[in-house]
Amino acid sequence: MKESALYNKYRPSQLDELVGQKNVVATFKQASINDRFAQTYIFTGNRGCGKTTTARIVANLLTCENVKGGRVCGKCRACQIVPTGMAMDVIELDAAKNRNVENMESLIEGAQWSPTELKKKVFIIDECHQLSDKAISSLLKITEEPPSYLTFIFCTTDAHKIPVTILSRSQRFNFRKITSKEVVSRLRFISDAEKIKIDDAALFAIAKISRGCLRDAIVPLEQITTFISDKNITEDVIQKYFSIPDRQAIFQIVKSMVAGNIALLLDQVNDLIMASADVEAIAYEVSDIFRSMMLLKSQGDIKLLDVPDHEIEELKRLAEPVKLGQLDKLSRLFSSIKKEITYSINERWILESTLIHCAALLRKV
Repeated sequence: MKESALYNKYRPSQLDELVGQKNVVATFKQASINDRFAQTYIFTGNRGCGKTTTARIVANLLTCENVKGGRVCGKCRACQIVPTGMAMDVIELDAAKNRNVENMESLIEGAQWSPTELKKKVFIIDECHQLSDKAISSLLKITEEPPSYLTFIFCTTDAHKIPVTILSRSQRFNFRKITSKEVVSRLRFISDAEKIKIDDAALFAIAKISRGCLRDAIVPLEQITTFISDKNITEDVIQKYFSIPDRQAIFQIVKSMVAGNIALLLDQVNDLIMASADVEAIAYEVSDIFRSMMLLKSQGDIKLLDVPDHEIEELKRLAEPVKLGQLDKLSRLFSSIKKEITYSINERWILESTLIHCAALLRKV
């Protein structure tokens, strides 16, 4: 029998296994203890931050026969079938594929019937912002006065597209972006459980690829272990395999920009590109360092920084001669670079031109 992908194998099945969503966990744990669930929820946030996973856990909490302290028992009928997606009374619908009013009318018709095998019926509607206006309108009545056995969980990456008529009927939970350190912690747990030999620097490099999406971190972890299974995986291996710019090379580029050394800057960019680093990834990493410098200049502490601890002192030294106003202006130069790179016939030129403009701005007194 084929083993499950790591993402599915280590998908959280309990609230306290969720990564980076303390408020969500605390609220639903208390709701479970006091048996005070709402009947309509909206989960919003970036992709890969745990919305659908949490929806499944909540569905399990609503249907488990032996919930204790906000934890499902893992043994009853509901706990056996809800996590696998096989429960007839927990229906998941992808609104991107089922956005028409006919789909919602069919769903509403099914909602009129009591649960067939579990004590509650739960509808999880993913990417609900893609529902048509007529489909949304058809849901208004049942979300306003749902049967006692029915719970709706709407998941979306674009909450502003949800009509206020639905928002006003729902308890809303905003899922925050998962930090690189939180991603690394989860990847370390999985690596240890799978006996994967990988160092922390390599895990952090994978975490940076994901940009706050845990799913996008677990997939490359599994991919690299397929490529290398018999020796320790290092940061250098990750950088070369996924064409990630070397972090210290990025710092050297920023140093050259701050010093106004354009010739050295272009040489350093050339070295990274010749080493197969992705142009868009270089732009992102440079902008990420400048953002960290801005946070240090404006706050004076590190609570908002999403970088490894050993980079803090280097960031402070880089930020010292730079003015906060200059860093603010740099954000404007980086604001459209992704779109320009995507549609340019010469993406490298766009990157070099942007970095030269940034260097010139940094040298202005």
